[in-house]
Amino acid sequence: MNSPLIQLLVLAGIAVFLILRLKNVLGTREGFEQPPLPRPDSGPSTRPDLEVIEGGPDLDITDLVDEDSYAAKPLTWMIRL
Repeated sequence: MNSPLIQLLVLAGIAVFLILRLKNVLGTREGFEQPPLPRPDSGPSTRPDLEVIEGGPDLDITDLVDEDSYAAKPLTWMIRL
């Protein structure tokens, strides 16, 4: 047998192996999946009440650099995006 023929057979075997493995891993969609369950209404929110503080220096920025420094302006701009 010629070398290119052997290479072709080996590559075809590898391709068949990979296709079968992918089919086993991914499966097939048969249409029997259950629809997603609706979220239960839990009533009042369990989230903590957060207080919004307007004005003043941003503590995330002032922890890193001085409030009026050259580096504070780009950081403020990035946070506002």
